[in-house]
Amino acid sequence: MQYIIFGILWMIIIHFIIRRSVKLNQTKSMLIVKLISLTLLSYKSIEYGFYWIQGDFSKMPVEYSAITYILFSITFLFDIKPLKPFATFAAFLSGMGYLVTFPFLGSAFIAGNGLTTTLLALFNHSMLYVGSIIVMKNLFYSIESRKSILICTILVVAYSITMQYFINFDGKYLFIYMLLDGRILYNLFHNIDINGFVFLPYNLLIVSIYLGMISIFYKVNTRIYGKYHETVLVSFRKKVTELEHNHHRSRLDHHDSHRDLLLHESQSKD
Repeated sequence: MQYIIFGILWMIIIHFIIRRSVKLNQTKSMLIVKLISLTLLSYKSIEYGFYWIQGDFSKMPVEYSAITYILFSITFLFDIKPLKPFATFAAFLSGMGYLVTFPFLGSAFIAGNGLTTTLLALFNHSMLYVGSIIVMKNLFYSIESRKSILICTILVVAYSITMQYFINFDGKYLFIYMLLDGRILYNLFHNIDINGFVFLPYNLLIVSIYLGMISIFYKVNTRIYGKYHETVLVSFRKKVTELEHNHHRSRLDHHDSHRDLLLHESQSKD
């Protein structure tokens, strides 16, 4: 019960921070995104570097959120435009997913990873979520960018699978591998037999959920961007209306000119 209360209070605090952040102008709010990116990249570089120096390469960013920390940070620190749609979506998905599940699985997270690691993960995922909302307030992603999200997703999954062949992750609780090989099913339903008849619909379900989250991401982006750029959208609609009105007037003028010409020719014949 205490994790549920703490998780809900934490979400309230995070959304209060978001509410204050999105009211800032684009320059100041995107500066917050850069600070979040710099913080995450610095922390993760120190963390991974510490283990790699000791020769422990099992501490490699292969989880979806771990990869997102790096990609999101690099993308917005160095303004890498092709990666922005995927980096924003991945940050939104990772951050929201952890915030929503923590109240219910907080005790399991602490039991598996320890209190300090879990709280750091909660803080890092929260920064991803805050960063993604601020970006969506300032940048509008058209549905055409969906292709880049899917391509980057395939590359991330391919990278994670490839790393499994080079590094021994035995004894590590890595959600992405449990999700990909179906072990998550066995953990949820201990008596289930993981075979082709179960594995195929399971993978289709995972893909469907992921595609659904992409659709939700675009709807959230449209709603947030439209809310804080209403004057721009209204101005755009006015310009469209004016163009349509002018086009309609020009057609009427052309019609009137054509009618006058026919009338003049008729009078000349008479």
